[in-house]
Amino acid sequence: MQFLSGGGTMGSRIQAYDWSDSPLGPVETWPPSLCVTLSNMLRSKLPTYMLWGPELVTFYNDACLPLRGLRPEALGQSLPQAWAEIWHVVSPLVVQARRGEAVYVEDVPVDIIQRKGYPETTWWNGSFSPVMDELGDVGGILIVIHETTERVLGEQRLRFLVDLSTRLRGIAEGCEVMATAAEMLGRHLKTSRVGYAELSESGKSFTVERDWSEGTNPTFAGQYSLDEFGPAIRSELEAGQTVCIEDALLDSRTAEERIAAEFLRTGKRATILAPLIRDGRLVASLYVHHTAPRYWREDEVKLVQEVAERTWTSVLRARAETALRESEERFRQFAEHSADVLWIMNAETLQMEYVSPAFERVWGWSPDAFHRRDQWVETVHPEDRERASQTNDRVLRGETVVQEYRIIRPDGSMRHIHSTGFPILDEHRKIRRIAGIAKDITQHDGSEVYVVDSNEASRRDLCLLLQGAGYEVKTFASARSFLEVAPVLVPGCVVLDIRGPETGELTIPTELKFRRAGLPVIVIGETGGNVSLGIRAMKAGAVDFLDVPYRPEQLLDALASAQATIQERAERDQAAERLKALIAALPPREREVLDGLLSGGTNKTIARDLGLSPRTVEAHRARIMERLGAQSLPELVQIAVAAGLQPKLQDRQR
Repeated sequence: MQFLSGGGTMGSRIQAYDWSDSPLGPVETWPPSLCVTLSNMLRSKLPTYMLWGPELVTFYNDACLPLRGLRPEALGQSLPQAWAEIWHVVSPLVVQARRGEAVYVEDVPVDIIQRKGYPETTWWNGSFSPVMDELGDVGGILIVIHETTERVLGEQRLRFLVDLSTRLRGIAEGCEVMATAAEMLGRHLKTSRVGYAELSESGKSFTVERDWSEGTNPTFAGQYSLDEFGPAIRSELEAGQTVCIEDALLDSRTAEERIAAEFLRTGKRATILAPLIRDGRLVASLYVHHTAPRYWREDEVKLVQEVAERTWTSVLRARAETALRESEERFRQFAEHSADVLWIMNAETLQMEYVSPAFERVWGWSPDAFHRRDQWVETVHPEDRERASQTNDRVLRGETVVQEYRIIRPDGSMRHIHSTGFPILDEHRKIRRIAGIAKDITQHDGSEVYVVDSNEASRRDLCLLLQGAGYEVKTFASARSFLEVAPVLVPGCVVLDIRGPETGELTIPTELKFRRAGLPVIVIGETGGNVSLGIRAMKAGAVDFLDVPYRPEQLLDALASAQATIQERAERDQAAERLKALIAALPPREREVLDGLLSGGTNKTIARDLGLSPRTVEAHRARIMERLGAQSLPELVQIAVAAGLQPKLQDRQR
């Protein structure tokens, strides 16, 4: 057996193996092709298997021994028997190699049960090559393998951390940061439950607001005593040491019957606890629970630790930002509900620091488009520009100034503005910012008409007819040119002649209906006796359809009806804006009482929720009704709903 000499441990085992009952027979009878291939394989430093004959009798070299671990002996066995747990993975590759085709695969996932005494998922590269016998047929298969588990897990970990950082960066609330991180980590580790526990100031208890569960395990949310973990685990956590428990029934730290029973009852038989220490004190812990015993790999523990630190940093960042937002909330509520434009400008750089949402409705420009004072000045009517600019200079010198001026919107329309400007002083009485309130005092009665007609002669005739009836008319030759400026147009009626292709048939009413724009559309078209066109126009959002030929008075009647609708909507909007401003101006405590009333609360339940007496709540309620002009609670609710407030459903224990 000269070919086995120098073959290491496996060469000796092959020589000592009893091959008499094997399909291969005694070693002395083996074909030269098998002997030569075995000799080369045994001397290889790469983990290599060799299969021979139809029965796929298995051989392997010394390089395979560290990879086999606790698995049963495979030498001399049929490969389907030796690799029973992964045969479903390799069998297609073996079949292909037996046909004489070499195969190479990369990063193939393989679930191994017994290699290290616990289940594990591994990844492998593999080469399956046919070995030819003396007759030129495929006598065997040479399998060279290389484990890539460590690299694959490392890449997965890096991808996960990048995805986590990306997701957390866009989340504003601390609780959402924790919930997102918990779900991502739980799904990545394929575990039962993940969440964050925050320690109380006393350090004796911890609270879980919410966590992630894979579905069968109930939430761990609630308040718990730190002593429920036992003194050993508590001591490790307070020392900043990560706790790993593979089986609570076998771990010495949970050996006490009471502690083990609690671990099993709450579905955390296997656990990782990653503590977060700040200023020398345990402040929180990221927990990973598994309902069954589980071996935690070292890379999994490190990932949990890193996620804990990264997430907590994001939580602190989000909470700081939340605190800042809450400090500004009163101003923002007032500004966002106000029909007037509120603005703040840096007195030194003349850069706009804030412009309220009403700016777009009044000026026709996005607030984001205005950053400097000179951009605002350019919107002022040329005749008022110098006076408005001088007034602004007076505010920069410390005066409070009230003035009126006109502005020109992007669509060419004009608005009348009543403005109040005032300085904002710092603690040293220096002017750091100036601010103002601009009110649109233009009256819009719907007398604007926007004619969309691609035929120049027809467009001119319509313009003369409508101007003669007292309407202000703007004309457009295409649907595209109209829709580009539609968002900033003063409320008015649209007269759309769809006979030309440039007018986009029914694109305009469809788009305006989708945008919920306050621009009723009257469609002019030619049906030829087929009423389906008119039906389609009405379904698309038109308020009326005129069939050509039509009488001028038909168009004027349709416009009068649409104009009345615009005026009614304007009156409702003005009333709603006034109510919004009144509600936004309520003191914080009265606003809380109003929210309680909208939620169906009584004086008693609202008092309990807010920590007040029922008599105090009753007094607040009376002042709210007086401010909003309500005579009864149902009327107060109607007023609040009309202003856009929605009842907040609350769970109440009565």
